[in-house]
Amino acid sequence: MTPEIRLARAHAEARALRSIGLKHRRYKRLPRQIPPQGIEREYGAALREAFAQVIRRAFSPLLVELPRLMESARRERGDRMDADEGKRVRELVEQASAGMRHELSVEAVDALAKKFARQTATYQRIQLGRQVKAALGADVFIADRGLRSLVEIFAAENVALIRGVVAEVAPRIERTTLAAIQRGTLHGDLAKELQKEFDYPARRATLIARDQVGKLYGQINASRQRELGAERFVWRTVHDERVRAEHEDRDGETYRYDDPPDGELPGEPILCRCYAEPIFFSEQEE
Repeated sequence: MTPEIRLARAHAEARALRSIGLKHRRYKRLPRQIPPQGIEREYGAALREAFAQVIRRAFSPLLVELPRLMESARRERGDRMDADEGKRVRELVEQASAGMRHELSVEAVDALAKKFARQTATYQRIQLGRQVKAALGADVFIADRGLRSLVEIFAAENVALIRGVVAEVAPRIERTTLAAIQRGTLHGDLAKELQKEFDYPARRATLIARDQVGKLYGQINASRQRELGAERFVWRTVHDERVRAEHEDRDGETYRYDDPPDGELPGEPILCRCYAEPIFFSEQEE
């Protein structure tokens, strides 16, 4: 039985019961969806590992030469302004930048993003399936007509974000290194400063993974619910101290998919962990 037929029968049943003075079955709160935090952590870990390996490998020649370059600059400080050492640092940074772009190619990042997009889609199907079964009394088939487009958009956005982080790394390391050479900083102190720059992509990876997986989850959730015939949803939060004030105000409120508050679906705002609970029957508003 298709979702449309099942919904039509449910509405017909409700109308028939009301016509003889009886009520349709009382709406029961649907099981809550659990945010895909496990997938967010796995994606973040995969990105951090990729960044760590690629960056360390790319900047290895610079790290090897740094002690010599810094010692040479300290010996010859003065009007010379460390021109030779600065030029060599820039050459090594440019080589590292090219190496990172090659290893974290569009194809490699695209494949990684799509892997976790598929995991998110599978996980969301399970979460929505629990709600559908509670509401309709049985499992239903979802054609997933909008899924491919959502996955492609997710992958494209993630490629841009991840390669954007890679593009930021080289200038940050170059500025830090050249400033240290000009100041006559000891190699050990520069190593500590560079470690902070090497850690920057890892911090960004965690943010990207949490935000992007949550956003995709919310979009897939909405797409599948609408495919099942739901035109409206109840905004639900995870009910903890990290819920932002405006989302706490939306908790329990009903909205239309074609007119969500501020144009945002649950899960779409940055780092949002809210989800949309589908409304399959008008009786759910009672």
